[in-house]
Amino acid sequence: MTSPSRTGRAAGAFRAAAWGGPLLVLVYCLANAVKSVVEGALVQHISPEFYAFNTFAVTQLFYLALNRDLRELAAAVRRSWRDVLAYNVTTTLSWLAVLYALTVFEPVVANSVIVGLVPCLTILLGGLLRPQARPSRVEVLSSVGVLAAMAYLAVTTLAGSAATGSVSAGGFALGLAACALTAGAVAGNTFYTKRLGEAGMRVGQMMACRFWLLLVSTLVIFLVRGTASPYSGTNVALYLGLGLGVIGTLYVLQVGITRTEPMTVSLLFGSNLVMTFAIQFFDPRLHQSGHTLTGVLLLTGFILWGALARSRPPADRTPAGEPTGEPAVSTPADGAPPGARTP
Repeated sequence: MTSPSRTGRAAGAFRAAAWGGPLLVLVYCLANAVKSVVEGALVQHISPEFYAFNTFAVTQLFYLALNRDLRELAAAVRRSWRDVLAYNVTTTLSWLAVLYALTVFEPVVANSVIVGLVPCLTILLGGLLRPQARPSRVEVLSSVGVLAAMAYLAVTTLAGSAATGSVSAGGFALGLAACALTAGAVAGNTFYTKRLGEAGMRVGQMMACRFWLLLVSTLVIFLVRGTASPYSGTNVALYLGLGLGVIGTLYVLQVGITRTEPMTVSLLFGSNLVMTFAIQFFDPRLHQSGHTLTGVLLLTGFILWGALARSRPPADRTPAGEPTGEPAVSTPADGAPPGARTP
C-alpha cells in the first residue's frame, strides 16, 4: 500500500516536471527580449546576414566541440536526416528573417507580429506534424484574440504611431513579410525539435547540427550582396559575446521545448513582449508609444488566457473517448516510444 507521504512526493514531482519546461521557456523569453533590443540597434549599422554569420559561427563551433563522439552524432543525424534537414531550414528562416524585420520595426512590434501568427500556424501545422497534441477550444479562441491584437499593432505601425515613427509602405511590407516568415519557421521548428527529441536525439546533438544551413546561406548572401563589415577588435568581441550568449539561452530553450507541448511553447513565447517593451526604454533611438503598449497588453492577456487553459489538470483536458484520471501519454509522430523523449 502506498503511504500518503510517498503519494505527496510523487504528486510534487509530477507538478515540478509539468512546470519545469514552461519555466525554462520563460527564462529564454527574458533573454530573448534583451537580445531583440540589442539586435534591433545593431542591424541599423551591420547587415543582418553578416551579423548572423559571425554570431552563429561562434555558437555552432562551440556546440560541435561539445560532441566528443562524432560517430554517434553522425548516426543520430542519419536516423532522422529528414527532420534534421527541416530543423536546419526552419532554424535558418526563423533567425535570419527576424533580423530583417528588426531593420524596419521596433523590437516589440516585430515580436508581437510573430507571436500573433505563431499560435495560429501551430494549430494549422499541428494536425499534420503532431495530430496527437490537439489544442483546446480556449487555446484556439485565445489565438484568435492574439491575432486581432497583432493586427492592431500592425495598423498603428503603418500609421506612424509606433516607437520608430513613420514607416514607408515598402518597409512595412518587408517587415511584415519577414515576421510572417519567422512565425511559420518558428512554428515548424518547435515541432521538429519535439520530433527529434522523441526520436532519441539529445539536446547537445541537436545543437551540434542546427546552424550549418544558416552559416552557408548567410555566407553566400553577404558575399553576393557585398555587405561584409570590416573586422575590428570591438566587432570580434561583440560577435564572440553575443555568440556565447546565444549558446546558454538556446540550450535552456531546447530543454524547455522537449519538456513542453508545442502549443504551450508558442503561447509562452508571448511573455517576452512586456519585457521587450520595458527594455526598449534603454534604446535612445526609440520613443515609446501608448498605442504599442495597448497592443502589447492585449496580446499578453490573450496569451496568458491560453497558457492557463493548457495548465488545467489532465483529467479536465482529456478528449472524449480516452480514459480520465491519468496524464495522457503522447505517441511520437515517427513511431518512437514515449520513453525516447530527451530529459
